[in-house]
Amino acid sequence: MPAGAGGGDFYFRGNTGNSTVTGYRTDRQGKLAHTDRVGIAAPPSARSQGVIDLAVTKDQGCRYVQNATSGTVDGFRIGRNGSPTKVTTLTGPPSFAESGMEGIVAV
Repeated sequence: MPAGAGGGDFYFRGNTGNSTVTGYRTDRQGKLAHTDRVGIAAPPSARSQGVIDLAVTKDQGCRYVQNATSGTVDGFRIGRNGSPTKVTTLTGPPSFAESGMEGIVAV
């Protein structure tokens, strides 16, 4: 089951197979809709492979994406419309193949 994290009217779901994050928002009827035409909120990159977990800060302003294959954590600022702006990539944690980086929390 892919990991997910909520942030206000937005919900983000990690797609481990293609290392992307799909963005959703709640519409006026309370149903989920993609944040854009294709719903992809974070395309894969060479340094960010194996999306395994996500977390959103309490103030709902930032989202962190844990990438187990590459052993990185990407930080994004969440825009008013749910769009992400990548602000950092943390390197150094072990990749999943080495010791199993799994689980993330944001405060």
